[in-house]
Amino acid sequence: MQRLKLSNSRDVTLILIAVVAASISPLAFTLSATGLYTFHWLGVHTIVPAVLVWFSILIYAAWSSNKSLVNLMLLSILAGGAGTVSMEIVRSIGFSYFHAMPGSLPMLMGVKLTDQFMVGPNWWSNMVGWGDHFWNGIGFTFIYLALVGKSKGRWWLGVLFSIAVGTTFMVSPVMNILGVGYFGHQFAPIAFPVTVYLAHIAWGVTFGFIAQHSNKIIASFYVRGI
Repeated sequence: MQRLKLSNSRDVTLILIAVVAASISPLAFTLSATGLYTFHWLGVHTIVPAVLVWFSILIYAAWSSNKSLVNLMLLSILAGGAGTVSMEIVRSIGFSYFHAMPGSLPMLMGVKLTDQFMVGPNWWSNMVGWGDHFWNGIGFTFIYLALVGKSKGRWWLGVLFSIAVGTTFMVSPVMNILGVGYFGHQFAPIAFPVTVYLAHIAWGVTFGFIAQHSNKIIASFYVRGI
């Protein structure tokens, strides 16, 4: 009978630090929505250091020949990036054809991160905003894979995870920044949540499918034992 057991202490420590680092950006955006700190300040003092920590762990894992951890992080980049593309395709359709979204969230993130909300977006703010958006997609994918692993035959767990992320997004203070209310009830009470859920499901299906079909052994918090 198989059971789950903790990975070795070194891997657990590195993965835990990387999970915390991957969590910083979405938490910072949510915190900025409360008005306690600006997203620009949080970006400089928390997001940039967190990204550097995450990639430093990847470099260390490669240097120390920790192949399973390297595979985990590279798979997160590949699957998370592809999943975010899928998400944006769905979101763009909802925005362009069904008026389901008030605007571009990555562009909003960009002007807030670069502290030029009153000036408006430009190429730099758009690059920063989209970069942070893709980083969030990679980070959430990394968190999922670190917790669940590839879960052979259970790629649909990624869909459940994506629905949970989408729900959390729609009940978070970020809705105040967008001016749409919880679940978008003040803007498009049906089209908004449907678009958000479909976009997140597209992300979950994509990263779940890619991870499921990867032949690489990846590290995670737990390993299967006998």
